[in-house]
Amino acid sequence: MDALNSIATAFNSNLLMNGILMPAFLCLVMYVVYRKRDELTRHAIQNTAATLVVAFMNFGIALLFYNDINRFLQRLYDSVGIPTLNEAFWDGWPLLLVALVGIVVKDFADYWNHRLMHTDWGWPTHAAHHSDTHVNAFTTYRVHFFEAIVMSTSYIVLLTWLQMPKAIPIVVMFGAVHNMYVHMNLPYTHGPFKYVLASPAFHRWHHADVEAAYGKNLANIIPLWDRLFGTWYYPGLCEDEMGAKKTGVEDKNPFIIFAYPILEWSRMVRTKLGAQRHAAQSPQTDP
Repeated sequence: MDALNSIATAFNSNLLMNGILMPAFLCLVMYVVYRKRDELTRHAIQNTAATLVVAFMNFGIALLFYNDINRFLQRLYDSVGIPTLNEAFWDGWPLLLVALVGIVVKDFADYWNHRLMHTDWGWPTHAAHHSDTHVNAFTTYRVHFFEAIVMSTSYIVLLTWLQMPKAIPIVVMFGAVHNMYVHMNLPYTHGPFKYVLASPAFHRWHHADVEAAYGKNLANIIPLWDRLFGTWYYPGLCEDEMGAKKTGVEDKNPFIIFAYPILEWSRMVRTKLGAQRHAAQSPQTDP
């Protein structure tokens, strides 16, 4: 188990491996093994290039602010004095079992985070991820910095009390590898296990630019949450267009993608203020 933990730690700390080489290898597998020739089209390459630029922009901002923000949030959490489990609580538990508990609890938190980000005011933080019109393993890393802050905040608030540091590298590695897998254009549904482990066929609907699928299939790993909370959607294999262009989100310009949250929130505030002014100026009629 120590070897597995070491592998997971090395994987998570190697940005080149898990951010570029691994998804590039998976795209090559799609092209060669599954004969998905669209993996190397101009459209796919442009989308992947945009994803990488967004990822590097996130990385640059993270170098400046992310650690400070995390430290601030952790200090804030500590000042509240929420009771935490003693780390020794997990002593004697098999590491894989502790990791499984971590995966389930983290995924439950992720489901509600995801659901929050599919609300009107939460959407701008998540739109970058849905902007990809060629969804593949690289799409995993098309995530806006604001979304990373939301997720990090929730982990500190919801998961810190568990105190399972030895399992965290395994939980993170499993989540990253599985996330790349579900973004691959594969017809796998996982059959009788479809509610236990998210499949590419299940997750593809989440990225479909189809109104009926908006805000559906929100679970990252365990689709049972969608089944329990009314967000399950699976009418069959998805052959529809990917992305969010129908809602006005750009797919190939990384700078517009990165600016989208500020631009969209500004528009929403202007619209709300305009509606309030209009209501205030409208003549009141006596009953």
